[in-house]
Amino acid sequence: MIPKHNIYCEPFGGAGWILFAKGGNAHDWRISSKPNYKEVFNDINGDLINFWRHIKFHPDAFHKELDQYVASREIFKDLLVMRPRTELERAVFFYYKLACSFGSLSSHFAVRGGKKKIPLFNYDKVMKASERLQDVVIDNLSFEKVITKYDRDFSFFYLDPPYYEKEDVYIRDDIKEFNLHDELREVLGQVKGKWLLSYNDHPYIRDLYKDYEISEVETKYSLSGEVKAKTEIIIKNY
Repeated sequence: MIPKHNIYCEPFGGAGWILFAKGGNAHDWRISSKPNYKEVFNDINGDLINFWRHIKFHPDAFHKELDQYVASREIFKDLLVMRPRTELERAVFFYYKLACSFGSLSSHFAVRGGKKKIPLFNYDKVMKASERLQDVVIDNLSFEKVITKYDRDFSFFYLDPPYYEKEDVYIRDDIKEFNLHDELREVLGQVKGKWLLSYNDHPYIRDLYKDYEISEVETKYSLSGEVKAKTEIIIKNY
C-alpha cells in the first residue's frame, strides 16, 4: 500500500516496524533521482529517540553496556526508580524496561526464557538495526512540526498514532497522554503529499475521516495471554 515517494516519514515512529520492514533501498521507492531520497523517523518520546540514536551511532557501546545485565525482577525494580547517569545508561535502562515488562509497558516485570528472549542481547540484531538506520534522519518533534517540515508533493507519511480511547497505554515519563486526534485530522487535511494512517476501529475515528478511503484489516491481540480477533482500519488520502 506504500506508494512511490522521495521522502518517507513516520511522525509516530515507535518501534519502527514499518520502517524496518519496508527496506531502505532508494531505487525501490523513489519517484525520481532528484531530489535525493530521504527517510525520517520521528517520535515525541525523548527516551525512545535517545535509544534509537544510540543504536544508530553507538551500537557497540550500547550492546556492551546491555550485556552486563540479565533478565531479573530485582534489576527491573531497581531500574524503575534509578536515574541514569549518562545518555548511554538512559538508552539501556529504557530498552531493558521495555524488553523485561508485560506488554512492553515498562511497569510490571515479565519475560519468557530469560536472557535469550531479550532480542538485543543478540549482537547481530543490534548491528543490523544500526546499519538500517545509517541513512535515516531521527527526529524528536511533535507530529505537526515534523509533518510541516517534510511535507512535499513527493512525500509519503505513515502514521500510527496512539489509538482512540487507548491513549493511556502510551504514557511514558517524558510525554503526556495523547489527546490530539482532532488536531491530527486537521493537519492531515492540509498535507500536500500522501499519507496512510493506522487506527483502531471506532465510530468517532470513522466519522472524523469519513471524507477519505477507509479499509478494514483483521488482526489479533494477545497481550492478555488470550488471542482475540480485532478489526483495525487503514485510512489514506490517495
